[in-house]
Amino acid sequence: MDKFKNIEFLRFLFILVIIACHIKQGVTNAFNIEIYQNFNNFIRFSWLPVDFFFIIAGFFMFLKTDFSVNFISFAKNKFIRLMPTVLGVLGIIFILSLFIKPLNWIHHENLFTILNLQNVGLTTKNGNIPPSWFVSTLFWVMCFYFYLYKCVKREYFNLITASMVFICYSIFLHVPSSWNIANYFYFINMGVVRGLAGIGAGYFLCILYQNYKEKIKNAKLTLPKTLLITGIELYVFINLFYYLCFSDTKYKNMLFFILLFIILFILFICKKGFFSKLLENNFSVLLGKYTYSIFLIHYLIKDLWKIYIVKGYETFCLTHPIINIVALFIVTLFAGVLTYHIIEKPAATYFKKFK
Repeated sequence: MDKFKNIEFLRFLFILVIIACHIKQGVTNAFNIEIYQNFNNFIRFSWLPVDFFFIIAGFFMFLKTDFSVNFISFAKNKFIRLMPTVLGVLGIIFILSLFIKPLNWIHHENLFTILNLQNVGLTTKNGNIPPSWFVSTLFWVMCFYFYLYKCVKREYFNLITASMVFICYSIFLHVPSSWNIANYFYFINMGVVRGLAGIGAGYFLCILYQNYKEKIKNAKLTLPKTLLITGIELYVFINLFYYLCFSDTKYKNMLFFILLFIILFILFICKKGFFSKLLENNFSVLLGKYTYSIFLIHYLIKDLWKIYIVKGYETFCLTHPIINIVALFIVTLFAGVLTYHIIEKPAATYFKKFK
């Protein structure tokens, strides 16, 4: 089985970027001072890593899935992999909402979260776990691609998938409101559009890798060529994170960032440069295994931070902005680790017998 430990490191970094995106809401944008305002401006495109996650998911889905199983088995396995953590975090929020009045329990929309229908075009608002839109989109789009792959000939599947990738990324780029919950022309959900495009792109990256992986593995590079590839890896890596996190760029074509990520992804799965090899280690795997739990719990931590820290210690937040931001990141990561060990890992162990 092919392993890509360095991709886990990227996943962890992208989670940090997404946390940065969301802590603007009620935390850094609550204070009109330079450091907070600079933080809000610098993370302008920090929501885009979600689209990178779709591409990664598509790549590994087509690389590792046994397509001889029936559709029901595939859907069941994905459901019990994704949903226990969502339901566990939702349960924590429900209990906390009984004691913390500002933490409002969103009754009706949470039903869609429980049914894993949070973002397929059938809702108009988020429930108490806004990041769960990614989970429902990921689940249903993966099910769609799995069923399509089993039902049509390969050349037709390639044509249909390529067409959807092109059309969906075009919609994503040109529709004025690309908020995931929004529907375009009433039924084209923007979250699903992003999922169809990303997982479809991941499929073609998987095909590309499978066609050339033996040549890649057997290729012996000279030191100058290795250094050249290392330089490219670092250049693409630095530019991608610079534009995502540290630039107030006015360039608004999101596909530029997606192309940068695809180039970086290809370089990392080839593992021919020193940088991608350096990150091919078990520590990267350790970081990566916590990303899903961090992703689902971080919004709750942000809301609690807003209630207890931002409003309760306003003077401290104003006089120590760096400590405020860094502490929130640390607490969020710690909560994600706890969520993994308390909910995600035990659930995965328990539900193994149902697979």
